[in-house]
This record gives sequence, structure tokens and C-alpha cells, in this order.
Amino acid sequence: MPKQRGVTLVELLVALTVLSFMLGVGGPSFVSLVSDNRIDAATNRIAASMNYARNEAVTRAAVITLSRKSGTQFTWSEGWEIYTDTDPAGNTSRVAGDTLLRDANGFGEGLDILTNGAGNNWISFRNNGMLNEAGNPVVIAICDDRGEANGRDITINLAGRVDIVAPSNDCTP
Repeated sequence: MPKQRGVTLVELLVALTVLSFMLGVGGPSFVSLVSDNRIDAATNRIAASMNYARNEAVTRAAVITLSRKSGTQFTWSEGWEIYTDTDPAGNTSRVAGDTLLRDANGFGEGLDILTNGAGNNWISFRNNGMLNEAGNPVVIAICDDRGEANGRDITINLAGRVDIVAPSNDCTP
């Protein structure tokens, strides 16, 4: 009689036990990794948009404004628009004559992007690249349901420099 090949029931149960243990231990770590990457991606995308707007302000020698799409005060989670602002004072809604440069979509559910009062509706850069927010730096907090310990802050100082701080100091700046 030929020799039989395969696995026994005991070997199969041991393999399933080891697999379930590994998934039980590794699963939460994977979920945390995905959440951290989502926050990092959002932070980098927002910082890149700020740097792009500042660069365009200097290149075009014009005021460039970022405007939030959300109707909720201080919330930038739904995306933003970047455009030339024909008003020399900046910080105005896009009107005829303004040129739309970029239209950024939001990040979906589960990610909160909030600003302090200086960045409520608009964030503008002057033609020299400096922030145009009445002498106040802008703070943008990016957080999820895990809170500030896993969040990030983006600070734009008066010179227009963008800094990323981790962990977030406060999810509601």
C-alpha cells in the first residue's frame, strides 16, 4: 500500500490555533499602523498645499488664498481651494477674476482637521510669501478618534514657514 500524504487533524488544529493567536496579536497593531499612515498622509498633503500656495504667492507676486470647502466653522476636513485673490488684503471668498489653482478633496469620515481662529475660513499668503493673517500664526490640528496623542499639528508662522509637530498639542486649537 502506498504511503499516505497530508496533515492530520491535530496538526491542522495546531496550525489554526497559532494563526488565530498571530491575528489576535497583530490585528490591532495593523489597524493602528493604517490609522497612523492616514494621519501622516493628510498632514503631508496639507503641508504641501500650504507650501505650494506660499511658493505661488512669491512666483506670481500676488496674494494666494486657501479657502475651506466645509460649511462648519474651523473645519477643513472636506477639502479646500487654492486661488489667486484679487483683493490685496486677501482672506476673501473666490470671486470672478480670481484664478483657481488647485481644488483639493477632503479625507472622508474619521479624520478631523480643525484650525484656530486665524485660519477659520481662509489662509492667505502675501506676494512676498508671508502669512496674511493679521499678525496671528495659523495652527491646523489633524486628529482621529484616538485623540491628540496620535494627532499632528501644522503651524504656519508669520513668515509663512510650515512646521509639523507630533504629537498634537490639542485636537481643537
